[in-house]
Amino acid sequence: MAKRRKKVVEEEEKKEIFEEPEFDVRDFLIKEMKKAKGIIIVFIISLVLGIISGYLQVYVSVYLGAVLGFVFIFLLKPILAKAKAEFSDKKTWFYAITMFLLIWFLGWTIALNPPLNDISPPQIRSVQVYNGTAWIEIYSASSGIHHKNIDKLHWNGLMSVRVLATDNVGVDEVKINGHKAVFKDGYYVVYNIKIYGKITVEAWDVNAANSSNINEHYTKLEITVPTGK
Repeated sequence: MAKRRKKVVEEEEKKEIFEEPEFDVRDFLIKEMKKAKGIIIVFIISLVLGIISGYLQVYVSVYLGAVLGFVFIFLLKPILAKAKAEFSDKKTWFYAITMFLLIWFLGWTIALNPPLNDISPPQIRSVQVYNGTAWIEIYSASSGIHHKNIDKLHWNGLMSVRVLATDNVGVDEVKINGHKAVFKDGYYVVYNIKIYGKITVEAWDVNAANSSNINEHYTKLEITVPTGK
């Protein structure tokens, strides 16, 4: 009898050990709602801060823009706590901080590009000289100056030069050795100019006239060539 009672007690203890805890639906929903609310708040804060950081870089200092973002990482917890949207586990906090950094950099990038800002000068992609029958490339943005092509050309007399120039907003004007180039077939061209040992290409974008920092909207390229060859 005693053995049977002992066996029953042991079985009841095993049932208690393996008994699953009761699932609290209300507590689960509250945590999930807080998590969703917190993620939305982090997204909005990081995007706004990213745009502000971009403007700080343009008008004040890039370092101030960086400090602003990193300071707010430490302010996230009290901000979410005050909004009753704090996260309950470390894994979610790690995800939130990672998302904050990514969205912050995204907002920063958006702020530095059109239509919000323009800090990139025009790009000179190619410079070509006409040899009488074809256009010969003497410079490309990918490989630099093509000295072999320069040496093959005859540099006496009048020369025609064309330039491929691009900009993220738009190219306003291109000059080649001080002569204003005309836009034709995707290139900026100057016809029949005398070249004295150097080709100088200057390009301005459409925002150059209204900018206090001309270096963000102006590009200059100089290529040394033979004289009277």
